[in-house]
Amino acid sequence: MGIFFEPYQADRCCLCGSSESLTGEHKVKASVLRNIFGKDSMVIGSFDGTSTPRSAQGPKSQAFHFAARICASCNSTQTQAPDHEFDRFHALVSELLSQGKAPESVFSLPQYDLHSAPYLNVFRYFAKLLCCHVAESGGPRPLAVSEFAVGRADRNTVFLHIDADPTYETFHEQFGEHKYAGHGGLIVPVDSKTQLPASFRSSLTLGAVRYIFWVRFGAMAGIALQVFHRAFFEKCEAAYREALTNPLSDDERRRLGI
Repeated sequence: MGIFFEPYQADRCCLCGSSESLTGEHKVKASVLRNIFGKDSMVIGSFDGTSTPRSAQGPKSQAFHFAARICASCNSTQTQAPDHEFDRFHALVSELLSQGKAPESVFSLPQYDLHSAPYLNVFRYFAKLLCCHVAESGGPRPLAVSEFAVGRADRNTVFLHIDADPTYETFHEQFGEHKYAGHGGLIVPVDSKTQLPASFRSSLTLGAVRYIFWVRFGAMAGIALQVFHRAFFEKCEAAYREALTNPLSDDERRRLGI
């Protein structure tokens, strides 16, 4: 077993490594999609002005699932409490934002006291999504993150920032109230000094609310990626070189939350 990572295997759970009763996981929860869109038609796209959106059959469409697999136990028993807690958390955050209040003030509520079960479960939910995004990109299983996600560890390694989604705001200014959800895929920031991956980062948008979540790791973990998970490391390295050659605009960085 590795110290920092376990190799990605398409036929294994990306949270615990089991090969039993594998199932899919939604990139955006089906229940949340139903709450946002109801029975309205949905389309999927990047909405960047260049690509053409495509139709989605409904909240349970395979288009909304990660290609990476998780086992039935992790998808239900191990992560059910975080899933339910996130629903409660998001309702509170949405209410705060609609009132013009800082969404991160949700953590001043007594139920989200640091190290409380509800607090940790919110972060376990984002840990699960982050593991799925890494696996979706062929990356190895980050052990500290996955162990936390399924409740086998209580050390929270996930950082979270909550704000108003800029893409939603742009459409709102042009077309008024609308229904929108999205995710940010996987971003792997690279340390400019060591030239090694230093973080895994993603985002989730539900309506007007955007959650940006990430984990950081040191040079030793970056070296482990370079030495033991070469294909994924080279993919990250190529993306980094491309970003240096063709840097993102300020608007693109704002939309990505970086």
